[in-house]
Amino acid sequence: MQIYLAAEAAELPVTDPRLRVACVDYHFARPFPAGLPVQREGAMLMGGDVDARRVPEIASECRRRELRAVLTGFGGSPALETARFCDGLLRQGLQPILTESAWRAGCGAEELISTALSGGDLRSRLEEARARCPQLCLDLERLCRSFPLPCPDGEGDPLPRQTLTWLLRRGAKPSFSEELMCKAFHAEIKGETRFILFDDRETLCRKAVLAASLGIGRVFLLYPEWSAEDALAAAEAAAGYGSDGKSPIIGG
Repeated sequence: MQIYLAAEAAELPVTDPRLRVACVDYHFARPFPAGLPVQREGAMLMGGDVDARRVPEIASECRRRELRAVLTGFGGSPALETARFCDGLLRQGLQPILTESAWRAGCGAEELISTALSGGDLRSRLEEARARCPQLCLDLERLCRSFPLPCPDGEGDPLPRQTLTWLLRRGAKPSFSEELMCKAFHAEIKGETRFILFDDRETLCRKAVLAASLGIGRVFLLYPEWSAEDALAAAEAAAGYGSDGKSPIIGG
């Protein structure tokens, strides 16, 4: 399994061979930055609405930097334009990767699925996604959210990391959710009982092992949301995955 740390080129020079870089410096509506370093076997992350006319320029930049995949689909691009873009990349020997909202059957792209769930079952979600797209990638988004009780929409609010740290230091006792594959606890914030869901290095490693058990080929982590050390821990856990579905690195 390939683990990518998504970051600006100047922000995070990854040298460990177990990690690859997904460079976030690119945008369809802007000129490409000049002189970025080679990131062997890395990926290009393209922001904005898809523009198939830029395929030759993208292919040239990927050859120069030895990038092998292009991740996009963050805008509201028409399906036909996205299909043209994917076809153009495939003809250039590059692998397109699309977000879940942009992916369509038959486009030739891998589909990027977020693992940050607030309900349901992560394994079931990934198995269902793999049934429609055998080539899945995971966005190991770092979950940290606070939910009122009750919470009919299931959305909740972003919880600052500093607040989470403060709550844990006050003695909160998180439990691990096997279904969501994250940690959870109840806390009182400003006189209101809230339900907290969050990820840490342990849950990241568990999700990496799940990805390995499902045969998923690529996972992406956003820097500095996750550190290089976090990414390496995930790589080690996934590499230790055995036929019993457990990893000795995280104790199963």
